[in-house]
Amino acid sequence: MRVAVVTGAAGGIGAAVARAFAAEGYRLVRLDREETDSAPDDLAIACDLADPGAVAVAFETVAARFARLDALVNVAGINHRSPVKEMAVADWDRVMDINVGHMFLTAKHGLPLLAQGEAPAIVNMASISGHVASPDYPAYVTSKAAVESFTWALAQEVGGRGIRVNAVAPGWVDAGFTHAALDGLDDPAPIYAAAREAHLLGRMAKPEEVADAALWLASPAASFVTGQTLFVDGGLMRKH
Repeated sequence: MRVAVVTGAAGGIGAAVARAFAAEGYRLVRLDREETDSAPDDLAIACDLADPGAVAVAFETVAARFARLDALVNVAGINHRSPVKEMAVADWDRVMDINVGHMFLTAKHGLPLLAQGEAPAIVNMASISGHVASPDYPAYVTSKAAVESFTWALAQEVGGRGIRVNAVAPGWVDAGFTHAALDGLDDPAPIYAAAREAHLLGRMAKPEEVADAALWLASPAASFVTGQTLFVDGGLMRKH
């Protein structure tokens, strides 16, 4: 029995990650602020991932049910559009607390369980936005750059214990934040045209393609890979 915790499991990418791990036979723990469906032998825990107490209780529940953890996949994230001069401090803090802070909390409480797992691994969701900044999203791009730094530091901390830590950095994904942007438009065609132009492969990623990368990094097939960022960006970074 292999056990995986997936944060942000109610979102487009998070749900795809949960499906991919379930298909490989993992018992799943879905953590999200929204209720999610789960199989009878799995867990779905609704909690604010920026709340240290809530995250601690969630992992106590995981420990009581499974007493181990083989994969921790941190997908949860939020976005906020605002230039620095107009951004409220609370909005900045919330982006940091969710996008980076929750990874610290889940790692802090998950490491003892990962130590009981088989070939344990952590996969954090980064983004090409950590490398290609936008003036409209300073909090988001800063948080995603921080995700990679946290990933590298944690990999050094726990490598001697046999725990691998890596990140996935998608380009544009046809889910989540992209869908939120499309919902506010009368005509989505310009967004899809921009995606074709931005990526060497001429399209956005499917959530399942990002999920497959996370699954590989968590699997024994990547047993000698740690402290890395895997770009799943359709060649976007090469165009920059």
